Amino acid sequence: MEKLRLQGFDFEAVRSKGYRLTRRPDSLNEALIQASLPRSASALKIVVKEEIDSTNTEAERLLANGHEVPALVLAREQTEGRGRLGRQWHSPENGNLYASFAFRPAVSPARLSTFTLWMGINICECVNAFFRVDSNVKWPNDLLIEGKKVAGILTEARMDADQTRDLVLGIGLNINGAYEDWPLELQAIATSIRQETGQAQDLNRFTAALSGRVMLAYEQFVSDAFRPLLKEKWPSYDSLENREVSLLQGSSRVTGIARGIDTHGALILERPDGSQAQIRAGEVSIEK
Repeated sequence: MEKLRLQGFDFEAVRSKGYRLTRRPDSLNEALIQASLPRSASALKIVVKEEIDSTNTEAERLLANGHEVPALVLAREQTEGRGRLGRQWHSPENGNLYASFAFRPAVSPARLSTFTLWMGINICECVNAFFRVDSNVKWPNDLLIEGKKVAGILTEARMDADQTRDLVLGIGLNINGAYEDWPLELQAIATSIRQETGQAQDLNRFTAALSGRVMLAYEQFVSDAFRPLLKEKWPSYDSLENREVSLLQGSSRVTGIARGIDTHGALILERPDGSQAQIRAGEVSIEK
C-alpha cells in the first residue's frame, strides 16, 4: 500500500470492509491504463518512462532490438521531444500525453502516404468524443481547436525497397498543460484540453481509450479497409478545406485554395489561375 501511495494513490479505511480508493494519480500510471484498456488494445505491450529523450526514439530502439509489437511507449517528460521537420516538441512534465506506438506492418512503402492522415482522423474523433471538444485536422499532421494547435503527429518508418519493416506513430497531445508554463512563442498558437474545457482531465483513462482507437485504425489500415472511410470522413475534419493557404516548400512559397486531398493523401491546391497541384510535402499556413 505504501508503494501505491508513492505513486499517487490514497485510501481510507472503511469499517468492516477494508479500504476504499479516494485518490488516483494525475500522472501516467501503467496499472490504471491497463485497467481501462479496451479489448482492441489488449495485445499492446506498454512501456512507461518517467523521463526520456523521445518516445519515438525509444520506440525505434525497441523495434531495433526485436521487442514484441504492437508496443506503446509513454513518458511523463521528454528532454528531446521532436516534431515534424526536425522541430522541437515542448515536453515538460505537466500532465500532457507523449506517446509512440510501434508496429511492424509489412506493407508496401507506397501505402504509407495516407497513414498519418487516417490516424489523424481517428485521433481527432477520439479526442472530440472523450473530452467533448471540437478539434479538426490540419494537413498533414496537426490537430487544432479554434485554429490553435493542440496535438501533433509524427510518423517515422524504416523501409526496404518493397516492404515497411518498422513503423512508429508518435503523438504529442496537450491535455493538462498550463498556458502560463509554455514558452511565449507558443502561447499565441497553442492550446490544451484543460484550457478549452476549464478543467483537468483523466490522462490515464484517455490514454486507454486512445490506445483502443489507434489499434482499431491500424488494423483497418493494414487490411486496406480504411480507404472509403478516409474519403468519407476527411471533409468533416479538414481544417483547410476551401480556405486560402500559403505553402512553403524549401525557399519557395505558393498560395492557393485548399481543395481537400487526393487518393494518395496529397493536398490539392487550386492556384490563382484555376489549375490544381497535388502537394505531397511542405509547411502550410492559413492566410484568411
